[in-house]
Amino acid sequence: MAELILQWIKGFNMTAFLAVWGAILSSITFGWTLYKDLRDKAKIKLTARLRIMGKRDVDGALYVADPGMNIAGAGDELFIVVSVINIGRRRMHWKGLGGTYKKPVNGKDNFIVSTQHLPKILEEQESLDEIALLNAEIVSGNLKGMYIWDGAGRNWHVSSKDIKKLKADIVKYVKKPC
Repeated sequence: MAELILQWIKGFNMTAFLAVWGAILSSITFGWTLYKDLRDKAKIKLTARLRIMGKRDVDGALYVADPGMNIAGAGDELFIVVSVINIGRRRMHWKGLGGTYKKPVNGKDNFIVSTQHLPKILEEQESLDEIALLNAEIVSGNLKGMYIWDGAGRNWHVSSKDIKKLKADIVKYVKKPC
């Protein structure tokens, strides 16, 4: 048995072992660095919902709620609330909010929403809600999509699922004039 171990040690090439070990470690390090670099960017979660606004009796703070909820103190006016959460690892400079029409209005396919809190730098895990008023074109079903844009010139679009839900809620909750 001792002879077998001695023969194994003599046949063991330390240089080859260190070369293989170094290649494995450098490959793991390269992969980890590449993974971190690809993750290290701004990434957001963007939603758009139809909401009503109200004021709390206790402290007078404003709140938004689903229009289907029967909440005392909530108004009847409907708004589109666009929520942005920076879930990435870098800050994001949110510059504006807009949308597109299905059929052009006054020769234009796009519209811009006048906002209260923009431009705004969203740090990691920070969120912001912006409120857009409903206009006649959106109520009539001419809304194709909504998006925001950042300081780097990138457009972030509200998902088609959210747009469909928004349109369905508009049909459900907007009272049509007789």
